[in-house]
Amino acid sequence: MLGRRRVLKAAAGLAASALGAGAAPSGAQEPPQASPAVAASPPASPVAAASPVASPVAGGLVGYVFNAKTRDVTLFDAATLRVLATEPLGAVVRWLSNEQRFWDGRHVWTYDFPGDEVRAIAVDPRAVTLARTLPTGGAGPAHSLMLSPDRTEAWVNVAGGDYLAVLDLDSGEVAAEVATGKFP
Repeated sequence: MLGRRRVLKAAAGLAASALGAGAAPSGAQEPPQASPAVAASPPASPVAAASPVASPVAGGLVGYVFNAKTRDVTLFDAATLRVLATEPLGAVVRWLSNEQRFWDGRHVWTYDFPGDEVRAIAVDPRAVTLARTLPTGGAGPAHSLMLSPDRTEAWVNVAGGDYLAVLDLDSGEVAAEVATGKFP
């Protein structure tokens, strides 16, 4: 029988592999593309660029594993599963799923709630750093973040405040708060 921790670690590994390999299950959002974007194309994938912290994988893809406990990111060769580097991030990257839009063409968007303050965070996968931090003004915990279809807003579940924060990505401001049921 598999324990909860083992199942979650396997799921996290699959999610990281999917992010690195650009694979998505049937019916899921289109995965990031591995080639440069053109005006009418979907956003380019972060895995196509060489990371400054590790040698690029010749013709291959780089996967990212976000380590919650140590607040860092492990980069690996998706073909050989060889670890390339582990770099500090300074944030806990929460669950990312192919069922959610999290890639805007430059950053991987997710959320964190240090000190019980919910915030959206943008990870620059090339530099392996936090590129942006957008406060929601709400109390944690939080349970999800998804980008709007046009990738101009981030919708963040603010469970401690019983609402959904709608963040305008250009201004970095809270554009709206949508009241929800208790502890969404």
